[in-house]
Amino acid sequence: MIVTVRTTTDARAKADALARGAVEARLAACAQISGPVTSVYHWRGAIETTEEWEVVFKTTEARYGALEAHLTAAHDYETPEILATRVTRVAERYARWVEDETAGAVEPETPARDERPFFVYGTLRPGGYNHDRFLTGRIGTEAAAVLPGAVLHDGPGYPYVVPRTGGRVIGSLLTPSSGDYGDLFGLLDRLELPVGYERVAMDVVRTEDGAQVSAWVFVASPDAPLGPVIESGDWFDRP
Repeated sequence: MIVTVRTTTDARAKADALARGAVEARLAACAQISGPVTSVYHWRGAIETTEEWEVVFKTTEARYGALEAHLTAAHDYETPEILATRVTRVAERYARWVEDETAGAVEPETPARDERPFFVYGTLRPGGYNHDRFLTGRIGTEAAAVLPGAVLHDGPGYPYVVPRTGGRVIGSLLTPSSGDYGDLFGLLDRLELPVGYERVAMDVVRTEDGAQVSAWVFVASPDAPLGPVIESGDWFDRP
């Protein structure tokens, strides 16, 4: 079943990043950007009027879950509009093309977990919008940390770590609260693996005491849509 998925954002550059990221990850066969459009809506007790850009993705029903996770992670809105519509009639050749172009995206399988902490360095860091969205109230301890032997690349709304001698990446070491580890382990895999990451165990250095800690790190997969290197190694200090 072919579906169209619609979202909006408040800048053309953000719309471009959302479209390119989903297509590069093979979560959509194509995406069209239109705008600007004027949106009028209720938000926190007031009526707002905003200029926005619309992005419409062409994908399959089987890929919708992964595409939704990708858009949720990449979007900087607290409550992004993500609407899916089933296409009732479609040309056979076009349907095959959409199916073929999205077939390379494979649903991640979550392996048996090893309860290491997570090293996060982008939107999941404390202060990042996805930390508030997914992790607030579910983390037992947070500590500043550094990942040596890696560099940080910009990406389509979120960064990627690439192992490389001599580099370092700034981030945080998060240990889920007691009882929350299993849920968060699966949630983070579903969020990260479809959009160009691989989860690997790496040694990070906790800033407060210099201790070396083995942690789960989501690093760039071979087909990740890498942007330029962020020389500071700090997503919050990017140009």
